[in-house]
Amino acid sequence: MRVSETMTSDVLTVARDDAVSDVAARMMELWVGSAIVDHDPPGIITERDVLELVGAGQDPSATRVADCFTPDAICAAPEWSLAHAAETMSAGGFRHLLVVDKERTVGIISIRDIIRRWLEGPVPRTVHVQIREAMNRSLCVLERNESLGRAASRMVEHGMGAAVVRAPKPKAPPGIITDREMLEAVGAGEDPNRERVEDHLSRTMTFSAPDWSLRQAAEAMTKGGFQHVVVVDGRGTLGIISMSDIARRWLD
Repeated sequence: MRVSETMTSDVLTVARDDAVSDVAARMMELWVGSAIVDHDPPGIITERDVLELVGAGQDPSATRVADCFTPDAICAAPEWSLAHAAETMSAGGFRHLLVVDKERTVGIISIRDIIRRWLEGPVPRTVHVQIREAMNRSLCVLERNESLGRAASRMVEHGMGAAVVRAPKPKAPPGIITDREMLEAVGAGEDPNRERVEDHLSRTMTFSAPDWSLRQAAEAMTKGGFQHVVVVDGRGTLGIISMSDIARRWLD
């Protein structure tokens, strides 16, 4: 399967002079995690860039795309295999690739696109691996009353796009907040230093047992439209698994 058969060709394009808050609003409206930046060569801005901006304490409404996008983005060719694209993302620690054909940007491919396509084809042996063998056990745990700005800063420090939020009472399930919720808050024009984590918890979260297979986790994520699953058992929260974790294990 090739990148050209899986990529998204109808993509959002933004200008370098656009305010980051305006771009975030457009990304949320289209429910996308990235946008092409009109630049020579073209660049990319993602929800991870917005998370880092908030974590650095910058004002999204006063910051321009030119100040936080990736101008030298790694690009995929349409004829690349999905495995090659996934390997490139895994090696670079990102979730999106611009697709360029003869110096013309023709689309974007994400790790979600690749996972969804893999689920449609022959089942790799590794999809039967249990979540416990691929999940991230190093958690970023937030208090419910922390500001979004502080939460973003801690997520960036941990190198994570999601954090577990403590439960409001004993034996209650924890919450989760991700870079998508940060993007949503920025797009809505909210002040990250005034907003609290408890008011921005992910509304589309799923808990899994550690003995779920990678396929079960991937199916839950693609159907639910999210990037992370919280792993729990009778003792509490054990870890988080992301689409990138699943792709990395499948590539093994």
